[in-house]
Amino acid sequence: MTADDVNDHPQPTAVASYATEGEADVAQAKLRAYGIEAVVDEQNEGGVIRTEGDGGVVVEVRPEDAADAAEILDEGASALPEE
Repeated sequence: MTADDVNDHPQPTAVASYATEGEADVAQAKLRAYGIEAVVDEQNEGGVIRTEGDGGVVVEVRPEDAADAAEILDEGASALPEE
C-alpha cells in the first residue's frame, strides 16, 4: 500500500448522531434513497449500558457527500427523490 492508496479513500465524515441504532438505520436508508452511500458506526465503547458522554450511533458518509447528506437528514427534507 502506498501513500497514494490511502489518499484515494478519505476518512468518512459524520453527518448525524442518534440515540439508537434503529434511528441511525432509518437515516442510512433515507440517504441511500437519495443515492448517498452511508454507514452506521456504533460509538458505544463496548458496554451494554449507555453512560453520559457516549457518542451514540453515528451516520457517516464520504466527505464530498457530507453537505448534501446533512441537508437531507434535516427535518425540512422529508420528501423522497423523484425517480
